[in-house]
Amino acid sequence: MAERQGDAAVKSAARVVEVLEAVAGRPSGLTFTELLEATAFPRSSLHGLVHTLADRGVIRLDSATKRYTPGPKLWELAMGYAHQLQLVPVAWPLLESLRDTFDETVQMGVLEGADVLYVAKASSSHPLQLASHVGSRLPAYATGLGKALLAGLEPAAVKALVPAELPARTPDTFRTRAALEMELRRVRERGYARDLGEYSAEVRCLAAPVVDHTGQGVAAVSVTMASERFDAHREDEIAPVLLAAVQRLSAQLGGVAWDRWRSGGK
Repeated sequence: MAERQGDAAVKSAARVVEVLEAVAGRPSGLTFTELLEATAFPRSSLHGLVHTLADRGVIRLDSATKRYTPGPKLWELAMGYAHQLQLVPVAWPLLESLRDTFDETVQMGVLEGADVLYVAKASSSHPLQLASHVGSRLPAYATGLGKALLAGLEPAAVKALVPAELPARTPDTFRTRAALEMELRRVRERGYARDLGEYSAEVRCLAAPVVDHTGQGVAAVSVTMASERFDAHREDEIAPVLLAAVQRLSAQLGGVAWDRWRSGGK
């Protein structure tokens, strides 16, 4: 029975893709009858599929022409993919500029589940041993990049990603989700996150999110340095430049309302 259910799920997924391909391939849209002809699905099956897809906004039914066309959700998903494709090439000059301005390592990451996936790194002239490198994953709760992205999520999303008890990486790691949530509130208030030796005791960093067309964080950029080069004066020097940079990058990627992430998904 489990195998038959799995086969049915795969078949349903394939049918969804076929419907989307048919709709996307006809700019003027397709009527239900034309979709039947294009897909050769049973009428009842197709009716259920298009109803669900329309309800989710993936396709839309024009009430005047009775034709199905791509919906806003499909555009949103496509834009998310497009942003990922262009993210590093567009961001690279900015990462280098930040690196050159402060002669500190600049990194960029995206949220992948409960981890940060590091997608770019511009190294400074200072020797600095980092646990992160392009392609590596680190737990979001213990990194500046991760906290900058977690701070923009709804509380329920944070709860789903972060367990109640957190493994200690250093003596300064947040040990509970409750403590982390308090820090995420401070991140939203400041507009940027700090990593004060929470994953590597000798490393400090400031990080802020890059937002998309919905105002939600799709990536984050950090300026990372050794603890001996970090103090309140250095933070005051770097933070406004970092914030200006991520807002500029967000605008280049079509992002709007950069401050919206500071509402925590509300």
